[in-house]
Amino acid sequence: MKITRIDCFRVFVPWQASYREAMADWRARMNTTPEEEDSYVLVRVHTDEGLTGLGEGDRDLGVIQREASSYVGRNPLELMPWKLGRPWAHAFFDLQGKALGVPFHRLIGTPVHDRVPMAYWSPYETPHKTAKHAEEGARRGFKVHKIKARPWDAVDQVKAMTAAAGPDYAIRIDPNCTFEQPSVAIRIARQVEGYRVECLEDPVTQDRVEWNRLIREKTTVPVALHSSQPQNVWRHLTAGAIDYLNVGGSLETLFRAAHLAEAAGVPVWLQIEGHCYDIQAAFNVHVNAVIPNAVLPQDTLPFLREASIVTEPLWPTDGFVKVPEKPGLGVDLDENAAERYRVG
Repeated sequence: MKITRIDCFRVFVPWQASYREAMADWRARMNTTPEEEDSYVLVRVHTDEGLTGLGEGDRDLGVIQREASSYVGRNPLELMPWKLGRPWAHAFFDLQGKALGVPFHRLIGTPVHDRVPMAYWSPYETPHKTAKHAEEGARRGFKVHKIKARPWDAVDQVKAMTAAAGPDYAIRIDPNCTFEQPSVAIRIARQVEGYRVECLEDPVTQDRVEWNRLIREKTTVPVALHSSQPQNVWRHLTAGAIDYLNVGGSLETLFRAAHLAEAAGVPVWLQIEGHCYDIQAAFNVHVNAVIPNAVLPQDTLPFLREASIVTEPLWPTDGFVKVPEKPGLGVDLDENAAERYRVG
């Protein structure tokens, strides 16, 4: 089998109506726009045997086009997608699975999950606006909601979300290290101990392992680390500093980190690019299927867009996505949608 041609094009699917203002504000804080930050390059890899592989990822069309030229003429079955990033890992695993007639997850391990939990999500907003998204998430059947939080109103966010979505709606608080000091994180954690808070994710800097351990010792709210660097994960695990782990990155580093956590009895969730479309989501779900301790809801969010780019969207039912069983990634590009949302 030889790669004969690779189509590369960039698409932007707008966020659903209830998120457009929130995402515009969120991206403005980062001096960018949703069109710049939340669009992705798609690739379609053609072969001389008629099989095609789909991939999604990166935002720079020129970079992907240059990389694509280096793969034309090569045999996709001889490539090493384990070590590749997006979109090539997606496309080459998709081709390999189709050539062998097996779903992607069968190429990387033994499946232990046939469906994968997903979390709802919000960028940083006022408590009132976050509560509206929590109500929406609960109505759609989600059980966990990750929020971007800041120290001045994180407690008010939790209270407003609980009032809107009910006491059983779990909240994952991600301040992106902005709680800064253990004393601040501990104070906030103690104020929300009576609510359904799943964890604090990266409440303070990752450079001070002892700070996360102190937070964990002084509160009943679990502490999570967002990292796929094995050495960093190992430091936190051996120090007894975390309860959960959020992993992403390449498959090679992701599996190493997840296996370390499994040995320590620590559950993980996957975040292999959250603001994505359904091709990336399919890849994420397949990977999740073979990691025994990947039992926490993913941060994978194609269902927050106004439409899907595949013919059978991987959008959750009651907070879960079924792992595809068709060969390869198990998704087919919706040609009309891809053309409608093409940019550039």
